[in-house]
Amino acid sequence: MDMVGKENLRQMWDNLAEQYHDKTALIVENQQGVACKYSYRELNEEINRTANLFHTLGVAKGDRVALHLNNCAEFFFCWFGLAKIGAVMVPVNANLLRNESAYIIAQCEAALVVTSAEFYPMYQDIRQQDGLSLRQLILINQPQDAVLPPDVLDFHALKRVQPAYLIHHETLHIEDTAEILFTSGTTSRPKGVVITHYNLRFAGYYTAWQCTLRQDDIYLTPMPAFHIDCQCTASMPVFSAGATLVLLEKFSARTFWGQICKHGATITECIPLMIKTLMMQPQMPWEKQHSLREVLFYLNLSEQDKNAFVQRFNVKLLTSYGMTETIVGVIGDRPGDKRRWPSIGRVGIGYEAQIRDHQGNELAAGECGEIYIKGIPGETLFKEYYQMPEESAKTLSADGWLRTGDYGYVDSEGYFYFVERSCNMIKRSGENISCVELENIISTHPKIMDVAIIGLKDSIRDEAIKAFIVLNEGEAITEDEFFRFCESQMAKFKVPTFLEIRKNLPRSCSGKIIKKGLH
Repeated sequence: MDMVGKENLRQMWDNLAEQYHDKTALIVENQQGVACKYSYRELNEEINRTANLFHTLGVAKGDRVALHLNNCAEFFFCWFGLAKIGAVMVPVNANLLRNESAYIIAQCEAALVVTSAEFYPMYQDIRQQDGLSLRQLILINQPQDAVLPPDVLDFHALKRVQPAYLIHHETLHIEDTAEILFTSGTTSRPKGVVITHYNLRFAGYYTAWQCTLRQDDIYLTPMPAFHIDCQCTASMPVFSAGATLVLLEKFSARTFWGQICKHGATITECIPLMIKTLMMQPQMPWEKQHSLREVLFYLNLSEQDKNAFVQRFNVKLLTSYGMTETIVGVIGDRPGDKRRWPSIGRVGIGYEAQIRDHQGNELAAGECGEIYIKGIPGETLFKEYYQMPEESAKTLSADGWLRTGDYGYVDSEGYFYFVERSCNMIKRSGENISCVELENIISTHPKIMDVAIIGLKDSIRDEAIKAFIVLNEGEAITEDEFFRFCESQMAKFKVPTFLEIRKNLPRSCSGKIIKKGLH
């Protein structure tokens, strides 16, 4: 079943502007509570101006442009402006540090980065030291008391002089790449997930169906714009339905529920960390006076925590399971279906799902194995990993079956249940973290001979990170020294919470660390 047809993202925005015109498309609220608002017509005009800006700078079809931004309206101008001229957006996790960001820029060979004053010094250093293809920086705001070199450009000054209509119409196809989204996997380095115009258009229609989105809906999200959740579970379905998206600059447990009520949100989304911190806030007499129809929810939460949240705020949870490679929540609560907690729901339209054993054989109902998802690469599943054909082949078969690396089982009525994720992945405050990536970083410390990383259950952040290390003979290290090293080498959300120094680590006869013996 083809839900999309041939309409690319440029056509989508032109059609939305014509159809909905002055209806509010996007509201972005910063941490001070100040909001900016754009109608569908105004947003399309800002997208056109941004597309023209990139075109005048020589950005051509297929060129990669990185966005290292916190939640802001400029992210949307750039995302769809690049798509309108056939260029490729590369969103960078705003929490990444210098070397992590430089790796992504090098991998996708981005010639241009759009960023803010906050990250400007880091990218100036990357340009001067790393010899990358990066030729220009564009800033959405100006650093205070800084004299910028002439090749560092002012985004708003350049955009302001551009016309509101598109000056260059590149030939676009629905299968063209629109985005490369880097995500941590079970390997040592992040992989670039290639996402097409079709993928994004499909995400809009699919999740609008899943949430039964209507034009009068107001979908409020604090999810980071650089994540697949904000893009394909919130933004694309909202725009596809002609509804209104409210994007918060940052999540604050203290103000979030007030923002839900103030904006009259009918749909929002929460990760377990949000739910747990919201439950810690003092109860307010007005907190049930909201308009929420659904709260999209992602793994994991105990039944006790779920029941307490639902009862206190008088909400319904709509469970959804997916990953960057599946584009959307391929398994979830479906419109009209009974919701069977703690099931993650049933497979959605356009997909198949199976539970398989280690040999790839389908298992019977009730038996635990790996979750496999079948779709169409470049349409309902990601197209490939960018310039990583071997990794692509390991994950995605030629006939469209995707290995998720997650484990679960299915009951006789087709309801799926999540059991655990791949042993080398940690879920911390909504972020997927590769154990192997952290182990490789920590092993570079001159005093450390061996290292293993595991996840521990955490009542607030899903999982905490624990590092086990073995020191070189005769060496000593303090906890403070270890944590300071980690903080200098990796994003804050990746830094371990706990450290244990051991004389050795348990290993199998093949030399692999046996992590089940670590706790």
